[in-house]
Amino acid sequence: MSIGAMLMLAAALLAQSSPCPVTLPSGTVVRGGFAPSPQLPDFTIRNRESSHVLVKLEATESGQDHVYYIAADDEVTILGVPLGSYAVSVAVAGRFAPDCRSLASAAALYRFEEPFVFTRVVTENPDGSRDTRMDGHWIELGNDSRDEAGASAISVSAFNG
Repeated sequence: MSIGAMLMLAAALLAQSSPCPVTLPSGTVVRGGFAPSPQLPDFTIRNRESSHVLVKLEATESGQDHVYYIAADDEVTILGVPLGSYAVSVAVAGRFAPDCRSLASAAALYRFEEPFVFTRVVTENPDGSRDTRMDGHWIELGNDSRDEAGASAISVSAFNG
């Protein structure tokens, strides 16, 4: 058997033993997830990496986390992020652990140093009407300036945290 054939066989055996899908539809909730709400701000993520990313939003007060799968060169809007502060972490080309919900490895792992704060401000006008301003976020990943964007490398256990 040639080396190429042996490598193909090994890859096929590994693929069979992995219970988790290799790819998911972009925007799939891997863990947690928010119910869409027009009363809450949105979070739009543009993935310019050459591979998929897993984006984790972790509520700074409760520690509850929400992980989303975003395909390479795709944009996903998470609708209705509950108000509050979130630590945002990214796993580039992440591979799932056997539980299909946590991370086993990734090509790159980082966390933004500043939290992302989602707010809603309602202003009452003199005529009795109300104006609502929601502050969501938009980020672009994969611009090769992770360090300049205020991000620090983290470990797999920190991502799974």
